[in-house]
Amino acid sequence: MARVVKKPEIRKNELLDIAIKLFMEKGYENTSVKDIYTEADGSFGMFYHHFQSKEEVFEAAMDKYTDLFVSGISDILLDRTIPYQERYKHVFIHWLGLINGRDRVRGTQHDVEVFRVLSSKMLSGAIDPVEHYLDEGIEQGIIKTKDSRSSATFIIYGIFGLTSEERKRIGSNENVCHIFANISRLIAPILGVDENTFSFSEE
Repeated sequence: MARVVKKPEIRKNELLDIAIKLFMEKGYENTSVKDIYTEADGSFGMFYHHFQSKEEVFEAAMDKYTDLFVSGISDILLDRTIPYQERYKHVFIHWLGLINGRDRVRGTQHDVEVFRVLSSKMLSGAIDPVEHYLDEGIEQGIIKTKDSRSSATFIIYGIFGLTSEERKRIGSNENVCHIFANISRLIAPILGVDENTFSFSEE
């Protein structure tokens, strides 16, 4: 059976999607170049036409994963078909998925260096949708902050910092839901709301 010929950009994106899936399922060390091009029904030559190494496809795959994470936050927070306060909970669930996915690809110095760069991109990219979400809350009279941009920045970097520090302290993510629930209380004064306005279950 003849191999299906696809446009270069389509094939490259297909390889990236497969790489994300395999890196998340098996981890960086246990995923090979052959695993990636085999699942794509491709070949050694086809893979190396698009990427020079496993390291390069990992960097590109995680960069795309970061973009998907940020667009996911935007999709949730700007979706007015979801009740306003419920969107907040959905974002934390989405963020928890990132944390768990991050653990599955953890383990090499290369991985650490890649995510150091991507963390900055992820955090800065999340500020705009959070700011728009806060502006909507201000319009509705739910939120009383006078500076939605600063509040959004504080919330995003605060969540990241608290979860990162806790992960280092106990060496796992078992306490992340507790952190998210506590963050809900911590940000209430920043947004000028009662601490029960935004809540997240630890279950």
